[in-house]
Amino acid sequence: MKLPSRHEMLLGQCATKQDREMYCSNCGSEMNGSNCPVCGRTLPANAHGHIDTTTGLMLAGWWRRVGATFADDLILIIPTLVVASIFAQLDGNIVGALVALVLEGIYMVKLLSGARGQTIGNRVAATRVRDAGNGQAITLLQAFKRWGFIAIYSAIELAANPASIYIVALIALIDNLYPLYDSRNQTLHDKFAGTIVVMA
Repeated sequence: MKLPSRHEMLLGQCATKQDREMYCSNCGSEMNGSNCPVCGRTLPANAHGHIDTTTGLMLAGWWRRVGATFADDLILIIPTLVVASIFAQLDGNIVGALVALVLEGIYMVKLLSGARGQTIGNRVAATRVRDAGNGQAITLLQAFKRWGFIAIYSAIELAANPASIYIVALIALIDNLYPLYDSRNQTLHDKFAGTIVVMA
């Protein structure tokens, strides 16, 4: 009996990944093409991506993730600057920056831990955040860990050492570019929280 070659085994694995069923990121039902027969969800016409072999959900691409982040930054920039300036006047710049960071955290944790798993930016980009293990909505703890990872390296910038700016920039760059090299399109903060970003 002839054993399959390594090349044939790899081809078989690729076929399995591509041919497996796709599930709805909204209700978990098996999709019928780009439509969910249970909840009526329809993938965007321009949606394309790999089907995650663990959850059966379509992974969001890097550019969609960038779009969601950009939209959230636009939404948060004015309230963040207002809050930061108010608290900076009262207690100094560091306190102002920390309060602004907490405000962003409330926004992210509250919305991502909801049933939709979406910030406003995610809705604009047609993505949502799901548990990397089961594809379900993420918990409050996962949402907090996801934000906390970013908050910790962002807070380093508040240190008096000028080198802290370069440290933060390097960590942020690695974190945000990591999906380009990861098989599940995860950032480092996704891996830390056990989350994936999928098409909504």
